[in-house]
Amino acid sequence: MQEYSSDFENRVLDDDEIEELPERSKKQAMKRGVMMRCPCCGEGKIYRKYLKIVDRCGKCDEELGHIRTDDFAPWATILILGHLLAPFIIDVERNIAPPLWVSLSIFLPIIVVATLVMLPPIKGACLGLMWALRMRGDEQH
Repeated sequence: MQEYSSDFENRVLDDDEIEELPERSKKQAMKRGVMMRCPCCGEGKIYRKYLKIVDRCGKCDEELGHIRTDDFAPWATILILGHLLAPFIIDVERNIAPPLWVSLSIFLPIIVVATLVMLPPIKGACLGLMWALRMRGDEQH
């Protein structure tokens, strides 16, 4: 198995080299990602735009631009929001049963806003986890 690491001049590492690297804290990296901060130093910002990851951390110079979270962050966002909002929506529909237009005019904006608010921190957590595991997002196994 070969893996990419920004710790060694952006080159592919062998299994022996990977084992020699210090372990990174997954929990701390994900926490920093949720705060939309660099998973390495916790100070630099990870986004230059809404969901566009910076190439390098502005504080510690850690490379982040090569990490591709792709569909994992939207999938996790849908999973989390679905579990949070679905019981509420079902309860309202069962007990109050408002007309369709009322339901749509209330729930659609809530779902859209909640998704847009939660996506960056969740993508940050995904980025932090992938950074801690020394993944790029293009692994083939």
